[in-house]
Amino acid sequence: MNNKLNNSHAPAAVALLLSLTVAACCHDKPLEISSSVRYSQLDDESLVAEKGCIEYDSIVFSDNSYAVMELRNAPQNMLTRYVDSGGRLMATVSAPSETYAQRLVYGYDDKGRLRYLLRFDELGEPQLWEENTDSAYLGFRMAIDSVDFHNPDTTRHTLTEMVYGDGGWVSEIRETPTGKCLAAPEGYRIEVKVDQCVGFWSSDLDGGRYLLKADIVPISAGGGTYFIKRFVDFMPTTEMHYAGGRLFKSVCHPNPRCPGDVKETVTLTAVDGANIYTKVYGSSRDTLARIWKGGLLREEVLRSEWGTILCTRHYTSLLSGMVRVEERNIDFKTLQMKPAIVTMLPLSGMPHEEDEMNPLKHGNWMEAY
Repeated sequence: MNNKLNNSHAPAAVALLLSLTVAACCHDKPLEISSSVRYSQLDDESLVAEKGCIEYDSIVFSDNSYAVMELRNAPQNMLTRYVDSGGRLMATVSAPSETYAQRLVYGYDDKGRLRYLLRFDELGEPQLWEENTDSAYLGFRMAIDSVDFHNPDTTRHTLTEMVYGDGGWVSEIRETPTGKCLAAPEGYRIEVKVDQCVGFWSSDLDGGRYLLKADIVPISAGGGTYFIKRFVDFMPTTEMHYAGGRLFKSVCHPNPRCPGDVKETVTLTAVDGANIYTKVYGSSRDTLARIWKGGLLREEVLRSEWGTILCTRHYTSLLSGMVRVEERNIDFKTLQMKPAIVTMLPLSGMPHEEDEMNPLKHGNWMEAY
């Protein structure tokens, strides 16, 4: 086994998990392991080709619930899934190879809908790289049963609750003890899912994470005037605004994990057969207008908040498959436009109009979507 998996946290982690099971051990028939199967690349070189991992454990408990652990190579990211006898996900323990483990426990209502998501404090818990032992699997499985979603230990856990309205859809999401909350306005509902991040298996620092995604969407798009707002772990990511069934405004919110990232807002207006996309960045009042006609970018105009033209670019498509770009910038001393600078670009390298209103195209939410 790779020496990354051998660390001093292991004994403490096992002891912690076993301490969590005190309440669960009072059952008449305490949970036991019925069977366990372990695979390792050291024993079976075909494991990587067959299962895509270098270690794989399958543990079946006496109530027919089970746990499956996967450890993959390059990077050595890990995932353990705890599943009940009906095939429903009970918990996940996951980690990228170079940072903290994430522990999530899922709770459902009597209709089988996701009602609770309990998160362990990542910095306050031991690592789980050496937790692939029978006692550790059994300990955490029993700890799952001991979780009280109605009275969580908020010194170690954060609890997200999904509130369902009369229509059967989520109307509110709230988090304890942080007080974070998302509420759907009248005529809207919240679509919720817990998803692996994009680099779940490929990033040794940002991988190994599940994200709570929430989209506020209209219950009915009748009339064609509505918005869709998306969130990841309660952080706003994008907005799409429609009128008459047509997208006229998009917003990409800054990612707090990306220093210097700013909000980008794009609005669309149609004038004389041309589509004008006007962009505003952050708190700036300067605007960049990109003018498209016939599916081709024709002009860009950057204006200051006082209406002064700061820069223009004119695009002319040539039969050769090249695009002639004529750029002029303001001379701040004379407040006159400088002489044009002409460059040539390949048509294949030009932007596409459908990307103008795509808030994720140039945003910094690539780990989420």
